Amino acid sequence: MQTIYSGGVFSDSLPDGRAGGEVELAPAGVSVRCPDGESFVIPYRDCQVEMGGYHGRMIFCRNPDRSLTIYSDDSKFRRDLSLAAAGTLDNQLAISHRQRRSESRRSLFYASAFLLALAVLVVGGYFGIRRAAKAAVLALPTSVDEQIGNAAMKSMTLEGPPVKDRVVVDAMQTIVDRLAPAAAIPGLKFNVQVVESPTVNAFALPGGHIVIYTGLIESAKTPEQVAAVLAHEMSHVTLRHGLQRVGQSLGVWAGLTLLIGDVSGLMGAGVDLFHTASINHYSREHENEADREGVQMLQAARIDPAGMPQFFSIMAKDHAELPGIFTWVSTHPDEASRIADVKAQIANLPPQEYRPLDIDWAEVQTHLHNLPANQPQGE
Repeated sequence: MQTIYSGGVFSDSLPDGRAGGEVELAPAGVSVRCPDGESFVIPYRDCQVEMGGYHGRMIFCRNPDRSLTIYSDDSKFRRDLSLAAAGTLDNQLAISHRQRRSESRRSLFYASAFLLALAVLVVGGYFGIRRAAKAAVLALPTSVDEQIGNAAMKSMTLEGPPVKDRVVVDAMQTIVDRLAPAAAIPGLKFNVQVVESPTVNAFALPGGHIVIYTGLIESAKTPEQVAAVLAHEMSHVTLRHGLQRVGQSLGVWAGLTLLIGDVSGLMGAGVDLFHTASINHYSREHENEADREGVQMLQAARIDPAGMPQFFSIMAKDHAELPGIFTWVSTHPDEASRIADVKAQIANLPPQEYRPLDIDWAEVQTHLHNLPANQPQGE
């Protein structure tokens, strides 16, 4: 058995009230010898044992009036004390050990509860800032959308040359002009650009820039089907989904700067976001909102909204495995569900007398097939 242990003593008789020393488990009791040679002893029969200290492993041996305490945190001291006292202190040692474990568990519980509460506050604060930032984004004037859209449009590299054939371009502009008065934001200017590319795609930037690829126009059987696509994309603009996406992409600190009126981070993030291939990557919620708003726009413009589920069906049937990420069908999820939802919405619309679009669709298709021969030169 080890006989000397590192430790010390607390005593009112000491100048500083405490001193380090060598603790010994002597036959008469627990004793300690201080560096100055002074010694203290507590008989085993009078010893009152407690556990504690910073790590919870310190053994304190006190006399009955607690005027003298001998302590040691040696890893073997508890076991050797039990043997030296011939088991007379085992009950106290066991009780102290259980109390210490209980205190440790309580401390762990309180620490865990504190960390959990802190995490809730941090997460709540984070999402609170994000929600506030979203509200701040939607409170901004639409001129901010236009600035982001203009800057993004200038920085983009489109997948083909612009189409200048007047028959094709005028047909798209006719559709947009018919839809624009039904837009949720009155007076918003929509600028349509046709791009020559087999890619089946169309997108709209914040502020009203609309790009439609010839591959999508060729896939449509009627101008009303293209009108449905354009109504959907215009709805992203009027519902300000693009600006909301930019706001969601901001970090917490950027969100805080937005709350105090600094829109520079919003502008930079918008240009970065919309000149990449993630243009069409809206959330399912935003896509469904754009579908519903698009149907309302078509109804208000007296364009048959049945073109929307018709075009969805064409995409699902004829273009299910189009290559590349810049395809309108591949960026819009769950066509079957969307077709069913749109059909249900149309079934509940009030009766309306629809007016056909004044477009010769066969002529448009012929001009598309003859590109770029019909493209004016030198423009």
